[in-house]
Amino acid sequence: MVVNERLDLRGTIIMWAIILLEIPTLLLLIVLYAVGQLGDDGWQVILIVFGIMLSAFTLLMNIRLILRVDSYGLAFQSPPFVNGWKKFKPEEILSIEVKKSDGLMDYGGPGVRFSRTIRAYLFYTDYIVIMQTAQKKYVFSTQKPEEIQHVIDEWKNNKL
Repeated sequence: MVVNERLDLRGTIIMWAIILLEIPTLLLLIVLYAVGQLGDDGWQVILIVFGIMLSAFTLLMNIRLILRVDSYGLAFQSPPFVNGWKKFKPEEILSIEVKKSDGLMDYGGPGVRFSRTIRAYLFYTDYIVIMQTAQKKYVFSTQKPEEIQHVIDEWKNNKL
C-alpha cells in the first residue's frame, strides 16, 4: 500500500488574514501619498511595502508538505525549505505513531518549525504523525491517518 498526501496553506485562515491585513495597509499608504503626507518619495515607500507583502504572501502560499508512506519507508518534501526527498527506511525509525491532535499547541502553530531536536511540518488537520529517529523527532500533519496507520502496521508485522 502506498499513501501519498499533499498539504498546504492555500484556502486557510492564514491566507485570508494576510490578504485582509495587506490590502488596507496598501490602501492607507496610497491615500497618504495622494494627500501628500508621504512626501515626494512616497511612491518608493509604497513599492517597498508592496514588495515585502508580495514576497511574504508568495512564500506562505508556496509552503507545502508532500508525504509518501509505503513499504519502503517514509519520505517527505517541504518546498521551499526541503526541496529534495528526505527518506527514512523502517529500520531507521525508532518509533512512529499516528495520533488525533492538530499539533498546533504542542509544536508552535501551522507551518514549518525547526529546532535542534524537532522538525514539525504542521497544517490545518486533525491528526499528526510523530516519528522518532536516532537524530531528530519529526512531526507531520496528515489527513489520511487510517491509511498511514495501516502501512505502519505492515512495517511492524514485517519486522517480526
